[in-house]
Amino acid sequence: MEEATICNTGNSVGMSLDERFAIMRSIGLESSDEDDVRRLLDKKVAPVCYVWCDLSPSVHIAQGIMMVINVRKMVKAGCIVKILIADWFACIQNKFDGDLTKIRSIGFYMIEIWKAVGLELNGVEFIWLSDEINGHSDEYWALVMDISRNNTLRTMIRCCGIEDPYILNEDLIDSLDSYDPIDVTASTLFTPCVHCACILFQKADIWLLSMDHEEDLHDKLIRQYCKGMELENRPIILPHNKLPNLIEHPEFAKNGDPSWAIFMEDREVNLSDKLSKAFCPAKVVEGNPCMEYIKYIVFPWFGYFEVLREEEKGGSRTFQNMEELITDYESGALHAAEVKLALTEALSKILKPVHDHFAKNCEAKNLEEAMLVRL
Repeated sequence: MEEATICNTGNSVGMSLDERFAIMRSIGLESSDEDDVRRLLDKKVAPVCYVWCDLSPSVHIAQGIMMVINVRKMVKAGCIVKILIADWFACIQNKFDGDLTKIRSIGFYMIEIWKAVGLELNGVEFIWLSDEINGHSDEYWALVMDISRNNTLRTMIRCCGIEDPYILNEDLIDSLDSYDPIDVTASTLFTPCVHCACILFQKADIWLLSMDHEEDLHDKLIRQYCKGMELENRPIILPHNKLPNLIEHPEFAKNGDPSWAIFMEDREVNLSDKLSKAFCPAKVVEGNPCMEYIKYIVFPWFGYFEVLREEEKGGSRTFQNMEELITDYESGALHAAEVKLALTEALSKILKPVHDHFAKNCEAKNLEEAMLVRL
């Protein structure tokens, strides 16, 4: 397999509406907003697309690779892309001790990863959420309060994913023999309003949210809040694809087990170990995490998936699309062990330029070493 480069050609110049829409459609799942996306592309030559970036000193491959793939698609479709680094949001959630300096260093580290991956920095703009809110605090907090006035406490609880049927009913609690309440702070319940305001505040045409965002956040808050707004003022939320857990039964895994996913920091030995243990049922594609990684990482990156085999085992095979791979895998012509080895090789080639960059660039290396302290 050749040196890893994103499979990406051309730009929006001379592209038809159908072609631009097909590119945007390929970013994610079917959405009730698809007609709105098409109308937007027809109306605007260069829609403004925001990408939400949650900060982490250990960068999931979805944030490091899938995001870059999606940003490239947006740029190709003619969009103006702005990556919002959610430093302020991490600060108010008291992540990394709530130290904005530490949090910002993580943001710079992630930018360094995207540079190493090959993201064209002249095609995107990086925006720090803390700068945006501090510069327009009166407008932002007015929006937060307006969102909170238009939603109930019960909605906030659902958006926070709190599963406690008694939290709003003290009479039921009194009738129970025993009750172990969930410890929920008031700030936790207020967070969805703060988060929702961060999204609406930017006046974006399209939002690509983080892989960790819950559907309730935009379905229950943004959509409901925007019902009274003019259609052109409501941002379109693209529900993009997400990578599954590599572990078959994650509920039984040890807390903090890194085997659940691939991270940008993983070296070849880590990849080999994780993928050798990954759930990959023979002849089954649906619900197979290895197949999902190939579909959303390898094919968009290389444009093909290569399996190297000895001649007596059928010889090497280069799959040009997912359909060819599925046919061979479901028939048993391609074995799970072969898929895992080929996936390890492909991911190693994708991540190698990143590891080389941090090994050779002193500034990048210092950032990487600082991240080890944050973990």
